[in-house]
Amino acid sequence: MKKNKLVTLFALLISIFTSFTVCAQEGLGALKYTDTDRVWVYVQEDGTKLISQWKYTKENWYYFDENGESKQSTWAQIDGKWYYFDNFSRMLHDTTTPDGYTVGSDGVWVQ
Repeated sequence: MKKNKLVTLFALLISIFTSFTVCAQEGLGALKYTDTDRVWVYVQEDGTKLISQWKYTKENWYYFDENGESKQSTWAQIDGKWYYFDNFSRMLHDTTTPDGYTVGSDGVWVQ
């Protein structure tokens, strides 16, 4: 009887774990999310975060640093080029940054 209960419990735990693994969805997850700020992580289908990579999603470009967090309200040098990210972590392009610099269509600072 005790063995049957253990087998049943083990089967239940496996089914719960498997359902969570199978249901993992790829996408943005908020670390900080308010009306005026957003810091994101991007979780891939396998459950890992994007690290030191660009991602185009929700009609914007985001960069996820070595900790897997998006850049916010800052300049970042990536592969030798400078990019500006707004308070929602979106890469700015074809515009003037809040501190008065111009970024081109690729988001790179126009010197």
